[in-house]
Amino acid sequence: MATPLPAFVARRRPDWDALRALLARQRAGTLRLDELRTLDTLYRRAASDLAHAQTFYPATDAHRFLNQLCGQAYAAIYQPPRERWEAVRGFFWRDFPATLRTEGRFVATSGGLFVLGLLLGALVVLLEPRGAELLVPEGVRSYVAQGRMWTDDLLSVAPPNAVSSSIATNNLTVIIFTFASGILLGLGTVFTLVNNGVQIGAIAALCSREGLGGALLDFVSAHGPVELSIIVIAGGAGLMLGQALIDPGELPRGQALALRGKAAVKLVLGCAPFLAAIGAVEGFISPGSLFPTWLKAGLGLTLGTLFWTYLLRAGRGEALSSTRLR
Repeated sequence: MATPLPAFVARRRPDWDALRALLARQRAGTLRLDELRTLDTLYRRAASDLAHAQTFYPATDAHRFLNQLCGQAYAAIYQPPRERWEAVRGFFWRDFPATLRTEGRFVATSGGLFVLGLLLGALVVLLEPRGAELLVPEGVRSYVAQGRMWTDDLLSVAPPNAVSSSIATNNLTVIIFTFASGILLGLGTVFTLVNNGVQIGAIAALCSREGLGGALLDFVSAHGPVELSIIVIAGGAGLMLGQALIDPGELPRGQALALRGKAAVKLVLGCAPFLAAIGAVEGFISPGSLFPTWLKAGLGLTLGTLFWTYLLRAGRGEALSSTRLR
């Protein structure tokens, strides 16, 4: 025999009220991490109460109340709200490009360090041919000595999707290390940028000297502009960490690092989808002779221009509008 409805409501009402309170806090964005388990537990109890009410108290106010409460809880726990997707859109349309523009001096410094490495590596190999033995990996030197590009066999060893995945993983590793090494007072990032620049410059000089400059351009032109830009942006994020530790201003170093770290992480996270996309270009388009060099170069210039136009222009109109409103 079912419990009388008033007794059932009186016994279960505290849990329902607690669930409503947690849902209100979840909508307001003030729910703590340790309260998520409580929210899930209370939802499961309310769902059980709803099943009980459907059986013994159908079409009552208690039944309708529980049906609405469980629907709200289910949406909060299992269905991502539209606001979450709006937040993602806002991040990529406003926050990421705006952060890059605000921290442009760090990105510019990173670019300068990378170009310095390029010039050093190229000059060493051009002025002292034996410098390639020190700066260029042995596997690359072996291919160049045979008059071949080390990228010629990429698609014969693995299909394009596997090549793309491997390249994206490697690029992500480089980006994360370039950024994270900034915690060493920025010195790790400086070394990584210059070292990468030196190696790329040395390889380019060696290929040019051995008559493979055109082949190298054929391979790098499609993905190079965006990929190198992302490395430079990650370097700028790493330099931000170093600056926060060296010159925290009036803040304690830990607090300055946390504050600057949030902005730096935005730069790295913002680059992630572009890094994945350019990895696909490097895996499917850059290797081999399926696409002519002029098409690859045109694609690379177009992608690079679109990427930097987005970074320098996205969200400016909205920012100006909000400024006028204030």
